[in-house]
Amino acid sequence: MNRINRLMGATIFLLAIFTSTLTAGNPAPKSAIIAHRGASGYAPEHTLASYGLAIEQGADFVEQDLQVTKDGALICLHDRDLQRTTNVAEVFPDRAVTRDAEGQSRRAWYAVDFTLNEIKRLDAGSWFNQANAFAARPAFANQKIPTLEEAIRLIGNRAKLYIEIKDFEFYRSLGVDAAEKLVSVLKKNGFDRRPDRVLIQSFSKACLLRLRELAPRYARVQLLPMESRDRARDTSVVSESLAREIAEYAEGAGPSKNMLRSAEDVAIFHRAGLIVHPYTFRGTTTAAKRRPLDEKLSDGSTLRQSIIAEIRRFIEFRIDGGFTDYPDLWREALRGR
Repeated sequence: MNRINRLMGATIFLLAIFTSTLTAGNPAPKSAIIAHRGASGYAPEHTLASYGLAIEQGADFVEQDLQVTKDGALICLHDRDLQRTTNVAEVFPDRAVTRDAEGQSRRAWYAVDFTLNEIKRLDAGSWFNQANAFAARPAFANQKIPTLEEAIRLIGNRAKLYIEIKDFEFYRSLGVDAAEKLVSVLKKNGFDRRPDRVLIQSFSKACLLRLRELAPRYARVQLLPMESRDRARDTSVVSESLAREIAEYAEGAGPSKNMLRSAEDVAIFHRAGLIVHPYTFRGTTTAAKRRPLDEKLSDGSTLRQSIIAEIRRFIEFRIDGGFTDYPDLWREALRGR
């Protein structure tokens, strides 16, 4: 029965990817645009402003990274620590704690130590304006961290969800099953009846195995390299054995783009029956600090031109889509082919 469910899930996944990304008048599927943390090159990541802009720019998928609050809510947040993208240190200056994770102790404002009501008091947008004055907008100030359900309501049927369960082992050490919580929220919102609207990814193989156990019809994507310290090295290089391993429990591979040196590396995953969605296409910018897209680079091109050229190079490798902070630039790259 598990094998039948897995095959059904894989079929739904492949058909959904193919049919949702057809170009007009062309039977060949285009490369899917996955908005990394929303349109995070233009707006504060994982806010409704970022998600809405991603949809306006034509994203096929909008990504939600998930963390868990003290009272068990799933929120859209990349870091387990609230400090980088909120004013938590100002609002709750005495609430930082020391926790052990991955063999290291670190003092921080962990999301899991705050209730959802407390997190909703935080400003999750002003940091972007302060770090990127050239892209600042008054509307970004006081953006809130959305719950997964708020993201679902905003996105609706305008794009598909690409959900990442972050820090699975960290939460499991606290007695929290993030995979189970996600499956519950998806069922509550009717996705058990339309699993083709969701992809679920993780750097944790254990997380994806748990998801297969709980809800096998949702397609799963293994991010690479795996986050386990004993697998970090061997899963950072594309190989036939790695592709076959992933194909046993997942429908897709999400490698760092630096792992894909040629079209053959993509073909290795394809031969195992896996969709390939590399990350992250944003040029020389970073999540913490953006740069104007018309800025000149040392080779005389602009940052915009550099990002588009990189996207086109990987599309020629026949990737099935990719994560980008600039969904509109991916669309431009597709138009120019």
